[in-house]
Amino acid sequence: MAVTTTPATETMSAPSVVESLHTTVLGTMTSTWTTAGLFSLRWEDRQTDRDGVDFCDGRAEDLDQRLHEYFGTGHAAFDGVTLDDQGWTEFTKRVYQCCRAITPGTTITYKELAHRAGNGAASRAVGAAMARNRVLLVIPCHRVVGAGGGLRGFSAPGGLQTKQFLLDLESE
Repeated sequence: MAVTTTPATETMSAPSVVESLHTTVLGTMTSTWTTAGLFSLRWEDRQTDRDGVDFCDGRAEDLDQRLHEYFGTGHAAFDGVTLDDQGWTEFTKRVYQCCRAITPGTTITYKELAHRAGNGAASRAVGAAMARNRVLLVIPCHRVVGAGGGLRGFSAPGGLQTKQFLLDLESE
């Protein structure tokens, strides 16, 4: 895995937002960091030619090591990554917190996740929160499945094939 970082927004003292590139077996991922934590982790939709500069406080390198471990073993301790929850409702925060607690290699239904988040009748709201997940893998929305155990939507490149790949990787 290779990390390159680019200040996304610069001020006189230091960038307030930093983007870092991470090479994975499924393509390049971009992490966006704020002073509060990881704001997003997503796969690039297209090939990127960004060179980046060496600016980082160590968080991107730490994430890169965790991604390397994850794609090598199917397991990594992403729970130590601090997230920037800017823009999330209280319910969404609970949903994401409960989703982060799902054990690698296992799945739960949208309904069960809604129950764990405190509102068993909110499975559609959970589905909407999963669809808006901007921190892929760290918030493992791929571990949430439909009522019959079937795979439902996955907005990352590759869609359901990527979701199945991640579940298979964690089960090996």
